[in-house]
Amino acid sequence: MKGFQGLFLAIALGVAGALFNFAYLSNKAKDVEKVNFIGVKAEVVVGRGERLSEQHLEPVGIPKRSVGNLADFAIPYADLQTVLGVPVWRTLNPGSLLLREDLKTPPQELNFGQTPGVDERATWIPVDTRTFVPSLVVPGDQVSFLVSKTQTALPTPAADAHPEGQPGESRPAAANPTGATEIIGPFKVLSLGNRLGTADVMKAAKIPQVQENVMTISVKIEEGQLEPKAQKLENLLRATNFRQVGILLHPRKKDR
Repeated sequence: MKGFQGLFLAIALGVAGALFNFAYLSNKAKDVEKVNFIGVKAEVVVGRGERLSEQHLEPVGIPKRSVGNLADFAIPYADLQTVLGVPVWRTLNPGSLLLREDLKTPPQELNFGQTPGVDERATWIPVDTRTFVPSLVVPGDQVSFLVSKTQTALPTPAADAHPEGQPGESRPAAANPTGATEIIGPFKVLSLGNRLGTADVMKAAKIPQVQENVMTISVKIEEGQLEPKAQKLENLLRATNFRQVGILLHPRKKDR
């Protein structure tokens, strides 16, 4: 009898242990439930400007309890079809997650910022690309312009007969620089040539950059007239026959 009771107790303890074990494993399974994001395969490098294909990508499982706000930056594997054929603007290394930031495309229009109550316009300024690195200037940056003051001398009589005119014919002297360079600004950059975003994104999209020597800036209109600093810049440019100017790049804000 005692043997039967012992056997029954052993069986009961075994069943109870199995139930506890099942409950434990069930809870652990919930802990490791995963959410799949798009990742680059371990043996693949995706070059800048290369278009994504299924051969490049694979699901990467992240424990659900650890996902946090990752979905704000990485792309769920369920959205795989939306990224196929899209070029990446930077090189993606093996085993990395595909981020939304990797799929940036060049902006399609000028970004004025649309500040409430501000009447903005775009104007174009000739800049001297020998004096700065164009790729380091990004639309949205603040710049000031370096403009040399000039004057045009009064007409003077020619010492000898002009080849195409009469003896003693007066002719104007060329504009000559006088005094120090003036700093005018700051102004917000809207584009550099046809580039409306970063140089890397432009290259990845295989869009050739042209007219880097022309910068588009935003100016304000106040009571139907250019704001004072914009009017001053316009006057000096006209006085120098729109000679190319230098630029000063202002520090970027930390949140950019």
